[in-house]
Amino acid sequence: MLLVLCAVVSGCGSEQDATLDIDPPGPGPHSVGSTNMEVAAEYADIGDEAMHDFLLGRAEEPNKPRYIAELLQHPESAWVIDAHVPDEPDLYGPASGQSMPVVSFVAYPATARQQKNSYAFPYHDARYGVFEDMLRAGETPSFADPEERYPLIILAHGASAHGIYDVEHAHKLASHGYIVAVIMYGDDRTSTTDSPNHHVSFLRPLLTKAVLDSLLQSDMFGAHIDTDNIGISGHSFGGFTALAMAGGPFQGNTATVSDKRIKAGVIAAPWVGGNYNGEDFFAFGPDNNDLKRVTAAILTFFGTKDDVTLASFILPATRKLSGPSYVVELVDQPHVFEDGSWRDRDNWEMLFFSAYLKHDPASLATLKTGRSMKGGNEDAQLFDY
Repeated sequence: MLLVLCAVVSGCGSEQDATLDIDPPGPGPHSVGSTNMEVAAEYADIGDEAMHDFLLGRAEEPNKPRYIAELLQHPESAWVIDAHVPDEPDLYGPASGQSMPVVSFVAYPATARQQKNSYAFPYHDARYGVFEDMLRAGETPSFADPEERYPLIILAHGASAHGIYDVEHAHKLASHGYIVAVIMYGDDRTSTTDSPNHHVSFLRPLLTKAVLDSLLQSDMFGAHIDTDNIGISGHSFGGFTALAMAGGPFQGNTATVSDKRIKAGVIAAPWVGGNYNGEDFFAFGPDNNDLKRVTAAILTFFGTKDDVTLASFILPATRKLSGPSYVVELVDQPHVFEDGSWRDRDNWEMLFFSAYLKHDPASLATLKTGRSMKGGNEDAQLFDY
């Protein structure tokens, strides 16, 4: 493997050796603020199982889905939008014709405050990170540089997951000078037990675009976003969401919502299809050929022990992409990575977004030659892809 890698990057001389193993970027220079996600007191102690159901949009009884929007203490100070779903049952199934609330939280580079409003979301004892300085009800953001326009990154979670898993992730990115929007899709709100729920594959990018539009049109964030440099990052079904937003039509159907404003995407263990009941299913048309419509820069991760989203589907799919493409192998990793490999993902992601959203030439040069990220677990960039 090393011999192949050396050949692809044109030799392994002493000058190039210095760039093969990459130093992680470390914490960013900015304090981080976020929109309000405080849970009302009467719901703060409902426990992890019930909170998980609300975060997923899972119904307690038929036709009565629960969703995080119901739990917020200050919904007017949270980022909650009503997304209208077109009345097209063939695309959106039971969501068709609805107006659906969508909750996100937004992290941003902030002015350091002496009295920070730190908040631990009541789920798994804030294992996934603490809101470092959450806006209080009625407050507006104070940006690190009020005149700066920051690149925007959307974080899209996987199926049977939610945005609270991304609290620390979002704060890391924001500390490096990005505005980060983490969407709570609540997929189970419209799930059915008697179908493959393909409508969610059309619904996800529709809701993502609605959140993006709301941010760009808002007085609070719109003037602070660099509209020419917008990225998206997702794991598993979130990786599918990122590819769809970047131009990949689900099952070749060009009615799938996409957005040309997406300039770069990070996809970790992305769902692009699989073998179900002995038959191959491709998310983006036959053999995923319609991924040729994706011209944004894409960084892909896959685990060599992932039995959910298989390398045998992911790697051929990356060859269909029309834009700059990078592939990193996470050795011995299952579908949900171990902690060290999540750190590797975060550090590669930071380098990638610095190259493609901040257009830093040094980051791009390192990305093009770096073989692995120091620290974390074993990983390798596959230059052949």
